[in-house]
Amino acid sequence: MSIFNHSDFWIFPNLSQVCRRQLDMSALGVRQIYIQNFILLKMMVIHCIKCGVVDLTSTKIEDLDHEYNGFQWWMQFGIDKNILSQHKRAKGYTYKKIKYRNYPLVIPHKQARYRQKKTKLTKHWIKISIKKRKGIGIWLPIRPHKMLPDFRFLKDSLLIKNHKNNYELRLIFDIPKVQIKLKNILAIDLGERNVATVCDSQGNVAFLGRDIRGLRRHFAWLRRILGRKKLLKKIKAIGHKERNKINNRLHKISKTIVEWAKKINAVIILGDLKGIRKSAKGRVMRRLISAMPFYKLTHMIQYKAQQNGLQVFKIKEHYTSKKCHRCNTLGNRKTQGLFSCNHCSLQYNADLNGARNILNRAKKQGFLVRALVEAQKSVAIS
Repeated sequence: MSIFNHSDFWIFPNLSQVCRRQLDMSALGVRQIYIQNFILLKMMVIHCIKCGVVDLTSTKIEDLDHEYNGFQWWMQFGIDKNILSQHKRAKGYTYKKIKYRNYPLVIPHKQARYRQKKTKLTKHWIKISIKKRKGIGIWLPIRPHKMLPDFRFLKDSLLIKNHKNNYELRLIFDIPKVQIKLKNILAIDLGERNVATVCDSQGNVAFLGRDIRGLRRHFAWLRRILGRKKLLKKIKAIGHKERNKINNRLHKISKTIVEWAKKINAVIILGDLKGIRKSAKGRVMRRLISAMPFYKLTHMIQYKAQQNGLQVFKIKEHYTSKKCHRCNTLGNRKTQGLFSCNHCSLQYNADLNGARNILNRAKKQGFLVRALVEAQKSVAIS
C-alpha cells in the first residue's frame, strides 16, 4: 500500500511511476527509522546522577562563573558575554515575560570526558569545555551520589548552582532496560501511621516509615512555637530542614522496596489513593493526611523500579481497610492500628490487613500475568 496519496501528484504532471515508487520506498524507510528510534527509546531508561563539584581553585571558579553567568545573560536577554557557541544553541530569551531564574548550563555529551584518578579530593574527574579555556577544557573533581554507570551511555548533562551557590553536575545516562522474569507479587499499603506496609506472595512483611509522622508532628510543633515568637526566618529555615529529612527517609524506603522486589523478582502493586484527601473526615485527619507524602513516595518507587527493570501497577484501594483478608467480610477497626473481624474473630494489624487485601486483589485480577505479557511485548518489539 502506498504511503503517499497519488492523487496529489497533479503538482508534478511529468512524474513517472518509477519516481513515485522510489518516493514511496524512501518514505517507508523514514517510517521504519522512526519506529526503530521509538523502540530504542522505549527500551532505554534514563538515569540522572547528582554530582557535587568539590574543592575548586579560585581560577577554576572564576572561569566557570564567566561561562555560567554569561549563559544566564544569553538565555534571559540575548546578550552575548563571550561564551562558547555550543552553549548559545539553547537560546531561550524570546518569551512574553522574562523568567528571572538560573538556567542550567547544557554540557553536550561529545564535549565531556571522564577519567578516574586517585587523588586526595576524589577519584572521579570530568572535563568540560568553556570559553576561557577553549581547546583545553577544565577538569572538575566530582563526587557522585551513587555509582557511575558506563560513560558510553552518557547524554547531554547539566551544570547548575545549588541554594548554597556551589556548582553541581547532573550527569544524564540513557541505559538499556534490564528485563526481569517476574514470578512474585509485592503489595504496598500506603497509610498515615506506617507510610508503607509491605507484604509479598512469599509471606514476608515489613512496616516502613513509621518515624515520618513523628517528624511531621515535631516540625509542626516547632513552627507553632516559633510563630508565637514571630521568628519568621527560623520558620523558613526549619522548613528546608524538614523537607530534606523527609526526602532522605522516602529515598531510603523506596530503595528498600525496589531492592526487595528485585531480589524476589516481583511485580510491585500500589494502592491508588486518588481522592483520599477529599474523603478524609475531620479537620485533624485531613491535616494529617494532607501532610503525608504519598505522591512523592509513589513517584520514587515508580522511577526506581523502572531503572531496575521492574513493573509497577496501581490498584483501587476501596474497602481494603474495612474487609477481612481471611474471609473477605466487612469488619471494624477498634483503634487506628487494630482490625477486628466479627465473622471469623480475626484480630489483626490494620495496615497489614490492608496490604494483604491489596495482595489478594492483585492475584484475583491477574496482575502478575499482565506484567509477564507486558514484558513479553517489549521483548518482542526489541
